Amino acid sequence: MAKRIIFSMLLMIFSLGPAIVEKGALAEDSSPVTTLSLSLTELTQDALKYSAKLESARLMAESTRSEANSLGAAEFPHLQLGGTYFYDTTIPELSLSPKTPSVPFGFNNNWSANASLNFDLWDFRSLHNQANSAFAAYQAQDQSYEAAKRELLLALRMEYFQVQINLEQVRLLGDSLKVAQAQYEDISHQAKFGTASRLDSLSSHQEVLSYQRSFSQAQANLSSSLRDLFNLAGVQEMADFTDPMDFRMKGNLPKGVSDPSVWLSMDPEDDSLKTLRTGTVAPPDDSVPQAKTYAYLAESVRFAADASASGLLPKLTFSAQAGYQDPIGPINQTFQQNTVSLTASMPLFDWGQILDDSDAKRKQSQAYLKNLDQAKSDLTRDWNKAQDQLRSLNFQQTINQTAVTETDELARLTYSSYRAGSSKFLEVQTANYQALNAKVQAISNEVQMLMQLSVLSSLSGDSSQSTANSQK
Repeated sequence: MAKRIIFSMLLMIFSLGPAIVEKGALAEDSSPVTTLSLSLTELTQDALKYSAKLESARLMAESTRSEANSLGAAEFPHLQLGGTYFYDTTIPELSLSPKTPSVPFGFNNNWSANASLNFDLWDFRSLHNQANSAFAAYQAQDQSYEAAKRELLLALRMEYFQVQINLEQVRLLGDSLKVAQAQYEDISHQAKFGTASRLDSLSSHQEVLSYQRSFSQAQANLSSSLRDLFNLAGVQEMADFTDPMDFRMKGNLPKGVSDPSVWLSMDPEDDSLKTLRTGTVAPPDDSVPQAKTYAYLAESVRFAADASASGLLPKLTFSAQAGYQDPIGPINQTFQQNTVSLTASMPLFDWGQILDDSDAKRKQSQAYLKNLDQAKSDLTRDWNKAQDQLRSLNFQQTINQTAVTETDELARLTYSSYRAGSSKFLEVQTANYQALNAKVQAISNEVQMLMQLSVLSSLSGDSSQSTANSQK
């Protein structure tokens, strides 16, 4: 037994030697690589500033506001200046008798200039309701912009945390690959001296190949999520994301893995948890933009229905005009002409066009109110689901921490047992996989908590009553 232990120690010394030399060679040949720190706060500021989708929503809101202002101005008197000039080439003439000269009826040069005033004195609030409808439509569009802002922030946070998961997977798979490579070298040396079987050597090498594939795929997933993140932020990629790696792997890469295109670091999970927990205390209420949008849309079409119905009633319009005209018929003289008029109008028969239009808009308003009820129900449902998930994730986190500690110890003990001849290598592989899976699960669980907190933040209301209820 003592000989076997001494022999195993010698094998470990021989197996560690080449690894140390190769690591040093990599350090000498590697060129400096950019280190990029990804801050969620800075990316959020970039997204709010540069997102084309969000800017489109803002411009749409400003457009509807200008339209509302335009319709609102229709309620006030309109004053305008006008003028005309025309030249007649032929002027008709009339001769009253053969002995008298002919009299021209007009002149070649003709002009007029005037100022006119128009004002709807009474239209049963038709114009007023149209203006109110347009303003409510603006408020609905403004809430759509606020909802788009929340959706953008949620999508950005989700993608940021997905990058965080993928980055952790790269690091954990790199650690597992190094362990598998060290075990394979150890077993290969043992196989040369007959203390390990060819079956164990092949199995160990297959484990190395499996981790190499998984490591490469994890890098590809990380690269893809990084590109999605910067696309959401609306900014250009700040580095080469072809082969990204966690900066904590510097100087400790697995053998055969080339230097990365960029070293990455991200916000600590604890800091993100602390920040997000402070902003998710109020459950959804009527202040949530997703709900307010439907409320304003219903109000907008209700005002439009009232304005349309007013078309059945009389309308009274006042007009006034003052100006100069030269000439007046056959008299070559400039005249001042003032005109005042009062016009009343009312439709008698329109085949039901006005009534049908008003009825259509009222039904549309009722449809938006039903959408509002459904939106409130959906918001409450999603809030409760996120709370349920968060409670479960909080409970699982304690279990995951215990699992990480125990599976690490189990993997070490199982490999020691294998070296002592008491276990099979299949048991070593199983223990290694359990250790990796426990670490990945713990990291994923923690980031999933961040994701659920982000969902709660996007659904959170603003009312003091909601805040008070949530704190009870």
